[in-house]
Amino acid sequence: MNLYFLGKTLGYLIVFFYTMALLNYVFKWINRRFSESMKKSKGFYKNFSGAMRFFVKNHRIFGALAIVFVVAHFFVQYFNLWFSNTGAIAAGLMVLQGILGGYGYMHKSAGKGWLYAHRSIALILILAIGNHIL
Repeated sequence: MNLYFLGKTLGYLIVFFYTMALLNYVFKWINRRFSESMKKSKGFYKNFSGAMRFFVKNHRIFGALAIVFVVAHFFVQYFNLWFSNTGAIAAGLMVLQGILGGYGYMHKSAGKGWLYAHRSIALILILAIGNHIL
């Protein structure tokens, strides 16, 4: 396996696990907005609730895996291929995102400020990853 392919594969894994982590918010938003109308279809709502529970339960795991693959991707790219400023910015934002997520998990009564920052960085990170890829 050459290092270019490894770096690219790690990049795809980052995007995959970050998307899986983002689906936590998407499912919660859909549930808040449309739960009353979805409850009219019991079968659909049961399946939707099961999927939502899966993403909510595994949100931290998906985020942690994204960060693990970011670190691996960084080392492969930096030490064997090249340094990318846009990649470093995206990686730094993802690590900050993980720190905020860990803070929120450890300090559940810390108020909503960290949550707003966590969600805001998620949006900025989407743009940073897009900028890095393109």
